[in-house]
Amino acid sequence: MRNKKILIVDDLKLNRMTFAEILKDEYDPIEAENGKEALELLAANRSEIAAVILDLVMPVMDGFTFLEEFRKNPANVHLPVIVSTTNSDVETEERCLELGAWDFIPKTFHREVIRFRVRNAIYRSKQHLLEYDNLTGIYNRQMFYQKTHEMLEENPKEIFAFIRFDIDRFKMINSFYGIAEGDRLLKYVAGVIHQAVKPYDLYQFGRINADVFGICIGVKDSDAAISFAQSIREEMKKYENLNCYLETCAGCYMITDNSMEPSEIYDKATIAAKECKGKYMIHEALYTDKMGEQIWEEQQIVNEMDRALREEQFVVYFQPKYELEHYSPCGAEALVRWKKPDGTMVSPGKFIPVFEKNGFIIKLDYYVWEKVCQFIQEELKAGREPQPISVNVSRVNLYNPKFLESLIDLVEKYRIPPRYLYLELTESVFSDVETVILRTVEALHKVGFTILMDDFGSGYSSLNVLKDVQLDVLKIDMKFMSKSGEDKRGSKIIEAVIKMAESLKMPVIAEGVEEKQQVEMLKTLGCDYIQGYYFSKPIPMEEYRKLIYEEA
Repeated sequence: MRNKKILIVDDLKLNRMTFAEILKDEYDPIEAENGKEALELLAANRSEIAAVILDLVMPVMDGFTFLEEFRKNPANVHLPVIVSTTNSDVETEERCLELGAWDFIPKTFHREVIRFRVRNAIYRSKQHLLEYDNLTGIYNRQMFYQKTHEMLEENPKEIFAFIRFDIDRFKMINSFYGIAEGDRLLKYVAGVIHQAVKPYDLYQFGRINADVFGICIGVKDSDAAISFAQSIREEMKKYENLNCYLETCAGCYMITDNSMEPSEIYDKATIAAKECKGKYMIHEALYTDKMGEQIWEEQQIVNEMDRALREEQFVVYFQPKYELEHYSPCGAEALVRWKKPDGTMVSPGKFIPVFEKNGFIIKLDYYVWEKVCQFIQEELKAGREPQPISVNVSRVNLYNPKFLESLIDLVEKYRIPPRYLYLELTESVFSDVETVILRTVEALHKVGFTILMDDFGSGYSSLNVLKDVQLDVLKIDMKFMSKSGEDKRGSKIIEAVIKMAESLKMPVIAEGVEEKQQVEMLKTLGCDYIQGYYFSKPIPMEEYRKLIYEEA
């Protein structure tokens, strides 16, 4: 404690000297004659000052004004201020406490009393530092969880809602307006929450981390909980310090068991909050068991994915493509399936989105590409002319700096000409037509790869993409057709796409073809190739190989 300073603020030199003499054995006293000078000393020595002893009656800036200015700085929230005064009336004490004073020292200058009160105030400040958030002055995560646990335990029959609350695009606010403005916004949020909970009998709240706040509140039902979260959002819109649109996200969990750990409760509220992210019209979401099951399933997928890849549980199937003139197979699209050791199959619709989110899709893409390259190599070694096999390339992989290198390494490793390996990119990949994608497509063409646009027309940028990006083949989804060939509007759209592709000298593949009427309609419209369950579902590689030979 020897290096810690005590700031003594008093206009009378004798008083300052007396306090300094009493405390010099344990602290290094520094002195100020008024509140203004004290604030300047604080700014210069904040990290070294352990406490402030403050007189109230001073020229330039009195003690009350000092306290008002002092508490405006969140960095001072844990610094104890001990008021020294000869006036010990109740009104003075109440005002000082309201302004943030921690304790009082009567100017009787009793040595041991002064030392004890200073030591006690500093000890309390250390405890305060452990319990309260330094920026906002509300409970930190640890203390919030503790207080929430105690409240739930003490009120086992009450209904509580836990709300996880945060600010949309807060990182952008920090980056654009600066950290100081972001900090001011966080303090405002803490104040809004503080005011919002006052009408309630049972509540706890705190700052979890960054812009994330937690609120546990006694309510009658889920409607009341959502309404409470909405009231905070509405109050947030009144913040005028930033010239930007503020929106919030709140995930709510109705606590079903008051013995639950707050960290577990928070996790469920977080799951609910994810339902709001990226959705313009949804700002509050209530946790459901279905959300939890989905998260659990996703986590199981994540837990098993590395082992599944090592054990080659991912199986590559081929779905044949047929040319329409003679109805003969002319290649295939490689599709991945997950077959677990017990024989159960995991739908691609379940694991592909998870892998795209966590980046594992890069490894899975490579795995599929390599299996296809092996197949093509086997065909070449057997003296057969392989039909081209198309593989899917995820958006994540296009932004992978090693994507092009790894793909080229594969075709060189298996000694196969790139013309046998078609690359399918969904239209969504080109949504921004970013320079990096344009360059990647150009580089792929130079090597000799054929580029297909999958799901053409499913987005809003199809025509723009054709204008800006050199593509080789269009794949259109039969989702354009709602009722086989009966959908005249859908068929007109497909007809227009085929004619446009023909003028651009681009072959067209229709996928998702399941009915005879669709086949006949596509043939009439001049479509080049079809893919779908009408001719074949995705089949194992060896079955595809037999199919090709039989047809030949």
